[in-house]
Amino acid sequence: MRSRSPSSSRPPALSRRVAAFTLLELLVVMSIIGILAGMVVGLAPAAATKMKEARVRTELQQLVTLIEAYKSRFGVYPPDGVRSVAIAGQGFQTLSNPALSPLFYELSGVYLTNANSVDGYFIPRADGDDGDGIRSVELQNWFGREGILNAKPYELRNRLFVSDFKEGQYAEVFRNRTDAGYADIEVLAVGFSSDASGKRPNGLAWPNNRTDHPVPSNKGLNPWRYVSTNPTNNAGGFDLWAEIPVGRDRVKIIGNWKESN
Repeated sequence: MRSRSPSSSRPPALSRRVAAFTLLELLVVMSIIGILAGMVVGLAPAAATKMKEARVRTELQQLVTLIEAYKSRFGVYPPDGVRSVAIAGQGFQTLSNPALSPLFYELSGVYLTNANSVDGYFIPRADGDDGDGIRSVELQNWFGREGILNAKPYELRNRLFVSDFKEGQYAEVFRNRTDAGYADIEVLAVGFSSDASGKRPNGLAWPNNRTDHPVPSNKGLNPWRYVSTNPTNNAGGFDLWAEIPVGRDRVKIIGNWKESN
């Protein structure tokens, strides 16, 4: 019997099928990926807004704590901004001006120079810009107040009630230094698109496509609103709130009172 050599022994050829996507399957996968990508892109702005709103709520609580500490120190809440308004048949009345208040200066503290002068200068202790300061006449024009309660001569600066704010938490009420009537006036801000100090955009600025700008001299500025004179929601206390634009027509209010459903 003849033996079979190993070299002559060959296994039968196996048929192999290479796995591959059909054109239809590729189109289906690409469509699914496109839909998912569109959902992610669409949800991204909403997620970013939610994060910024959470930051606003955190800052609200921080400011409330500072204002209450100020009250413990001085016995009164920080003065708000006021304005004289003509009312038909009633003459002029002094009303609160929530969008423009000296809250930044009252909480951070200012140095007072020319203390014996009617037109004294107040230098913001926390001013990281140029330290030009503001005059009494400018405080009167913008806030309806002639001075700052939390102010001390430079020699007594260690007696100030001190609060530190990051540069992104306050902004100038003017967009450009060359604007008519420019004054180095600052307010606590929820957000701004730019200001005369050269700060970068921050937070939830007021959209330029809206016409109800809270601070017309800086249309991107979205200030904290503050009222301590006859507040609407917290009698005997103060109202502090932020107004967050949602889309073109809606504004969401986040304040230091219980929100109604």
